[in-house]
Amino acid sequence: MKILTCAPRLASKRIALFLALGLGGHALHAVAADVVVENANDSGTGSFRNAITNANSGDVIVFDIPGATPTINLLSDLPSISGDVSFRNENMITVFIDRNGQNAWQLDGGVSNLSGLYFQDGGVPSTDADITTSSSTTLFGNGTFTGNLTTPGTISPGDAATAGSFGTFGVTGNLDASNAKINLDIESQAGSTQNDLVNVTGTATVTGATLRPTFTGDDFSIGQTITVLSAGTLSGTITVDPATSSFANQPFLEAIENPSPSANEIGFLIQDNGLSFATVTSGCNQTSAASFMDDANAGSVSSVQTLRNGTSSEVSMAIAQLSGSIYPSLIGAEINHIQNNLESVRDRVALQPLGPRTEPQAVFWTRGYGMSGQVDRDDCQTAGYRQEVGGLELGAGMRGTNGWSVYSFAHLSGGEINSREVQQHAEIESYRGGGLVEYLGQTFYAIVSGGAGTQSYDVRRSLDAFSSSAYAESSFDGSAQFGYFELGKVLGNRQTVWVPHFGLHATRVELDPISESGNSDLLLSTGGGEGDALRSVLGLSVNQSGGTPLGRATTRIRFGWMHEYLDEFETFRSQLVSGAVPNAVLEDQGVAAGRDWAVLRLQVDMGVLLGGQLTTAYLGQYNSRASLNSGLAGLEWTY
Repeated sequence: MKILTCAPRLASKRIALFLALGLGGHALHAVAADVVVENANDSGTGSFRNAITNANSGDVIVFDIPGATPTINLLSDLPSISGDVSFRNENMITVFIDRNGQNAWQLDGGVSNLSGLYFQDGGVPSTDADITTSSSTTLFGNGTFTGNLTTPGTISPGDAATAGSFGTFGVTGNLDASNAKINLDIESQAGSTQNDLVNVTGTATVTGATLRPTFTGDDFSIGQTITVLSAGTLSGTITVDPATSSFANQPFLEAIENPSPSANEIGFLIQDNGLSFATVTSGCNQTSAASFMDDANAGSVSSVQTLRNGTSSEVSMAIAQLSGSIYPSLIGAEINHIQNNLESVRDRVALQPLGPRTEPQAVFWTRGYGMSGQVDRDDCQTAGYRQEVGGLELGAGMRGTNGWSVYSFAHLSGGEINSREVQQHAEIESYRGGGLVEYLGQTFYAIVSGGAGTQSYDVRRSLDAFSSSAYAESSFDGSAQFGYFELGKVLGNRQTVWVPHFGLHATRVELDPISESGNSDLLLSTGGGEGDALRSVLGLSVNQSGGTPLGRATTRIRFGWMHEYLDEFETFRSQLVSGAVPNAVLEDQGVAAGRDWAVLRLQVDMGVLLGGQLTTAYLGQYNSRASLNSGLAGLEWTY
């Protein structure tokens, strides 16, 4: 039971706004901030007119009138309202407001929820407007207003006037929304769509009105239709605000007014906005892949057409996956591997031993090695990769008494390259052999080395951004040729030697033609590719030898700077295996690992095992974008 003891003016100071509550709601008790209508009188304390007069902006007018079907019979026009107001009914009964020929109630601005109000005129439904508003008025609600409503303001279905609240703005009667703005929340997520609705039982007039949708979620699709206004009779032409017809997370969709709605309905049709894939991406390979996808879309390639419904992240991943950047990156990775192997052979045999040789020496060595490399995304947004290699180094040679030495060597390895960012993976086997000739004089030395090899590749690229579990794979071979020249100065004595030196690497890697297979309609083929590198090394090494409890030991530390003179990356040109888009060419470049590298080498020969000397080594090179690290361990036998 409620007890009201305050005067109307005092009550108005205790009012609080309860938005989005209709008169037909559950029985609730009035709180101190409510403005209560407790009788059906036209005026005076406790009347509806008195509540309107005393309500402040943001208040709730609460109907708590005893009786079965109370009717408020107006004897004059109701005072206008310019602030925010909502209504609530304490009882389950309907409270009728009968205009009795008075003018429409005027709302001059503010935010109002009219749900649950019942208007009539002379005991029957009105033939003209019961409520009119100004253009600055916002009406919201998730319920029904009974009567005729005219508003050029804003209509926002839902329990709140702000975006994000879904509901039905119902009018049992006529709605004249000429020149109004109708805000609509529409969400599609996980296969389910919900949206605001304006539902009018009588005539809805929408001449000059504008639909302003807010689309959320990311599961809309081309061809989808959504009804947002339904009426007994529809009159006038409505427009869609182009500024709100796009989709924040689905870049290729737009909403237009449905040109073929059901009778007396207004809704949206989701369609392709015609933007190209190239407009939603950046980066060299990404732009090329996007242009390729535009051609594939025009050529009716199914997976690309389906992607037009995709989210921004799905589109970005699809573009990155289609870009077969792993293929040209294989060349750069193999060049680094070859150069690293040549450097390890160089460190194994150069200046071994120092000083005059009184008799020829035969030398044999074997070392296991592991190498890991990391290349980060480059400035052109090409995805980086991680390289892991394990292998065996074998060597043999003869050291003459005249300063000349001749060696042969071989490297057998297996490894993998992963570009996890775009889910591309390659397994590689490499087989290389070569020779090295060294001349060691009194104060200088020279090294010339060269060789060749073959590689086999198994590549798998995920294309699951286009369709679930889609992939492309290929198997192919490659070859390599390489050479190395070094010239250095020998300073110091036999215990400690300083060696400034200059080296030059020349490497060429070729890949055979590639044709992918798999369950995707975006399989690529290319005529193969090749890449060349020309790298200089300017360095200084320190060699120190001496006796230890484990026998004679030698430590070699070498550091310097490496520079690449040719291209930092390689480029491939591919086409679809299917030939569905014969003129579409995909151009991919490998990740650029940088032109300049800091170089560090360390080798320690100490101890004896199985009649040979234990030898360990570390080789590293680094720059701001990439690193390459190798460790070797094995035995050397000298006879």
